[in-house]
Amino acid sequence: MTIAVFVENRPFFGALLVHAPFLHALRERHPGARLVLFSPFAEAEMLVRLGLADHVRLYGRDVAAIARALREEGASAVYSLRPFSSRIDLAVGLSGVTERVGYRSPLGRLLFSRAVPHDTSIYRPRKYLALLRGGPSRAARWCPARRAPLDRWFRTLLSNASVPERERVIGVLPGGGAGAFKLWGIDNFLAACARLAERDPDLRFAFVLGRAEADMRERIEASSVARRSVCLIDEPVGALARVAFGALAAMGNDCGPGHLFQMCGCPYVCVMSDHDGAGPTRIAEWVDEPNRAFAVTPATGADIRTIPAARVAERVGRAATARDRKGATVSPGSS
Repeated sequence: MTIAVFVENRPFFGALLVHAPFLHALRERHPGARLVLFSPFAEAEMLVRLGLADHVRLYGRDVAAIARALREEGASAVYSLRPFSSRIDLAVGLSGVTERVGYRSPLGRLLFSRAVPHDTSIYRPRKYLALLRGGPSRAARWCPARRAPLDRWFRTLLSNASVPERERVIGVLPGGGAGAFKLWGIDNFLAACARLAERDPDLRFAFVLGRAEADMRERIEASSVARRSVCLIDEPVGALARVAFGALAAMGNDCGPGHLFQMCGCPYVCVMSDHDGAGPTRIAEWVDEPNRAFAVTPATGADIRTIPAARVAERVGRAATARDRKGATVSPGSS
């Protein structure tokens, strides 16, 4: 059996990784099926390397060619995660594939065998999982819930190593590749760390950096929290998942690793821009519901760097307390 999945058309690490719960649940529903990702960019190969799919089929703008590719792959089912692409909807409709699942749209209502509401008020991985709603398998029994854990694949990824015990560690994720408007700045993150460190002498910090942020290491090593910090540069997904499972909480920009931490169930303080007045809309789609109380934005139209470090530190303290609620109260910024 071959199942085709049209992934979203954003080539960023986070935009790809948020497909993980859906693809893992699809594997659970159809064990042994061959999963082919249809993507307009080669970066989707990342999901194959992670074992979440078997093959990537690149496509262009020709509707007939896309429909022909679906037939060539021998797809018996196709899921479209592209909610606003009438071109993909039409190609799926013309493909002849029996099971065609996607979001409701003018064409989707006509051409899909099953179309579900496109709800942007829920975290994007949960929106993808809604496509599996209503099926007979165990995957369908858990996927629609708005607050159900999203960590199943990440725990499977660590199946050969135990999920770490909780430590007094705060993850710090200062990167983000979509533009400077999303970046709070390493100095602000270090100032928030310093405030937290003052309140808890045992607290440590794990800075998660990509290659583009490697030059931040010098600033971190010169800071007041250097002795209680570690820099993790360009670490694989499994290593980051171990940090996420073990940390009390994390803070960072709206970035790819931030989604990994959220999907692993780590309370995440997301520092987000609101340069265009759409901050609440972005929070609804890109911050998981359990973490929305922790999200921080500036005044509408203001630079993200105007957010005070004290405000972020207070939210991190609340997030850590939520994570630690089964044990002793966490001291930094607790309220």
